[in-house]
Amino acid sequence: MGATFTQFIACGAQMYQVSMHDDHNLEQIPVEASQPSSPVFGIHSPNGWIKTPIEFRMGSKVSKDQTTQLVAAMATWEKAVGKKLFANNGIQNNIDGDSFKDLYSSLPDRINGNYLDANWGKTGKPVEVLATTIWDNDPKSGNKIDTADIRFNTQHYQIGDSYKLKSNKSQEVVDMQSLALHELGHLLGLAHVQSKDDDLSIMNPSLYIGEGFVARKLSLGDIMRIQKIYGCEGRACDANAIHQEIELDIDNAQPVAKKAAQKT
Repeated sequence: MGATFTQFIACGAQMYQVSMHDDHNLEQIPVEASQPSSPVFGIHSPNGWIKTPIEFRMGSKVSKDQTTQLVAAMATWEKAVGKKLFANNGIQNNIDGDSFKDLYSSLPDRINGNYLDANWGKTGKPVEVLATTIWDNDPKSGNKIDTADIRFNTQHYQIGDSYKLKSNKSQEVVDMQSLALHELGHLLGLAHVQSKDDDLSIMNPSLYIGEGFVARKLSLGDIMRIQKIYGCEGRACDANAIHQEIELDIDNAQPVAKKAAQKT
């Protein structure tokens, strides 16, 4: 992973690398998205969403801390394009991942939800999958995305602020902001990008997890690819400058103790 390790800080914590290969429906990804020579490389939905900002809701069991991290990840993608991409419609009362009988039954309500699944087996995804993003395209609108959900695996992982959480015998810590940044990339229309093509991309199909490990930044390639879908406004149109600004914002947001550890 090379320079990717500059995004991870951990003091005495054990590190795990988890595959993200199965965190979306591969049948919805065009072949061209995996070809670096293609103009839609790393993009599964070049036309983006039917409407922005994307209205979303939080599941009833999503904590305030998890919500804060999810919204922070959304803000990073918004900064990359210089425009508002998301609109918070609040909490979905008494509804969360376990309210649905399986993975895809959360889509028909047309609510773009962020849900916690304490019974991950119902999703049909392997236990090692951290989260998964599902979406529907509307063929009448140029195959634009018209609804999507993100489901988080809280049966097998502790998902939250990895600077604060502690692992236990049955659950390793996963940084919510890092995981959400990746899954929101899928929700917005991005596909996986192999590390050999962009080793700093948040859309690499793997994520390091564990206490204190984070990946809260976008690569320059991530910014350029998301701008192919949604364009850019203002300062964001200088991709290099906005990339540096995002990196600085994330570095400044790190806890003081972690900044000190990074310097030593």
